[in-house]
Amino acid sequence: MLFEDVVLAIRPFGPYQKKIYFLICLVGIPASLHTMETVFLMATPDHRCAIPGLQNDTYESQGPWHDDLVSLTIPLDSDTDKLSMCKIYSHRSLSNPLDPRTDTSNCDHWVYSKEYYEKTVITQLDLVCDDQEMVARANSVLMGGQLAGSLILGAVSDMIGRKKTMMIGLLGQFAVTFATAFVSSYIAFVILRFLATFFGLGFYLAAFVAGMELVGPEQRTLAGIVIQLFWALGLFVILLLAYLLRNWLLPESPRWLVSRGRIEEASAIVRHAARVNKADVSEKVLSLQDIQDDGPQEKFWHLFTSPVLILRCLIIFFNWCVVSMVYYGLGLNVGSLSGNLFLNFLYANIAETLSYVFCLLLLNRTGRRVLHCFTMLLGGVACVAIIFPVLYGDSSVDWVTIALSMIGKFGASAAFAIIYIFSAELFPTMVRNSAIGTCSLCARVGGIASPYIASLNIFVGGDFGTALPSLVFGGLSVLAGVASLWLPETRSRQLPETIEDAKHFGRPSKGRHAYAMKDVNEDAASGTQATSENNESDTKY
Repeated sequence: MLFEDVVLAIRPFGPYQKKIYFLICLVGIPASLHTMETVFLMATPDHRCAIPGLQNDTYESQGPWHDDLVSLTIPLDSDTDKLSMCKIYSHRSLSNPLDPRTDTSNCDHWVYSKEYYEKTVITQLDLVCDDQEMVARANSVLMGGQLAGSLILGAVSDMIGRKKTMMIGLLGQFAVTFATAFVSSYIAFVILRFLATFFGLGFYLAAFVAGMELVGPEQRTLAGIVIQLFWALGLFVILLLAYLLRNWLLPESPRWLVSRGRIEEASAIVRHAARVNKADVSEKVLSLQDIQDDGPQEKFWHLFTSPVLILRCLIIFFNWCVVSMVYYGLGLNVGSLSGNLFLNFLYANIAETLSYVFCLLLLNRTGRRVLHCFTMLLGGVACVAIIFPVLYGDSSVDWVTIALSMIGKFGASAAFAIIYIFSAELFPTMVRNSAIGTCSLCARVGGIASPYIASLNIFVGGDFGTALPSLVFGGLSVLAGVASLWLPETRSRQLPETIEDAKHFGRPSKGRHAYAMKDVNEDAASGTQATSENNESDTKY
């Protein structure tokens, strides 16, 4: 008997699972807040050099006298015909604005527009001009925190369980967030941002895997997408969660307990779930007395002992890297689009939310592989198409660039949601959280690279340099989408429990591993029959 059969017997998405899954989704909310708030925290307002000697200088005009003084002390940028953001006339100041010498030098004080922001990290620390690369560095460190969190806390989750990992991540992020309010230096800010995403992604991955392991095969699409809708919601309810989790309302994943041989603890959770769901289940199933022995404990590196699994892992890792690169490349750089930043951010959030609804409606109909490939291609083609209005258009077609960017965000968000589910269904229970953590590590590599790819126009001049980031994002997205077609379909398949199961997943085989290719409805029927006929041979499982 497989644990999948136990889930089906106690009702795969009854009241018990719904209650627990709702709490798991709440745990996922703060993770998005501390990642995407960077769009506003690190926003760079319009600015120029401050007039030397003028203590109350402002970016906004204070009258004709102020406009004249600005034009005398601040040169025009030859590329934009606007006031220079980084240069001043070296010999002119408030006390001597008419000095005839016109040589310029870099300034060390700035004034910022307050049209959208009173202050940001950029304005507080003056991360402009020669220090503007520190913004990309800070965003890369942010992704580095996610990389470390997915690697370390992903492995910790497989060792100590999903619930304890969620507790560690939640409490850690709360402490780091509280400390961030009191920092005033760049280094301290970057370190705390690293820790915030380290803990945030760590508990988000544990929550996601716990949700996927909690329900039956037909409900995995719902379980995998709804938690990402909560990510899109992005509300800060960490204090409420700390209160709920203080009472230990979340159980450990029974599937993980079974994989660790802790049958009695898993049985107690299964009994409680069956009682809440009012499911009529035999004692044989409730006690897990005939649960299939998965053999010796397996390690993550065992995934790389088979050519089939190596190829699948490489394709999955590459897809995670690319989809994260495109998702954060478009998401964190929404401020570079023309128009109102707040409206553009709103459009991006709407596109992301719609992408999750899109996945909910189609993922169980089309399957994971086809829909993932389609959304990667959609996002990739949209990114490549941005080149044309950038190279050949003018300000009148800025809306086309924004629309294509939103289509790209839609495709990348949908692909990100699908690859989470796709990966969780391909990797075996024994190493699932470690494998998902490694996938997330690859995603963070892409996330770390995305700010630098988005800034390629700094190093490559002209219109081509402006279009180059979109070309890189789009080309890699198309390549990753096509590669995903070599992965097996997982829709309505039982989750593999062991490395051996994973090797045979998606391929016709005999004996124990044939279950991977059976239709779930047939499995449910055979599980029900086993419940009512306890004396029947266990080989049917």
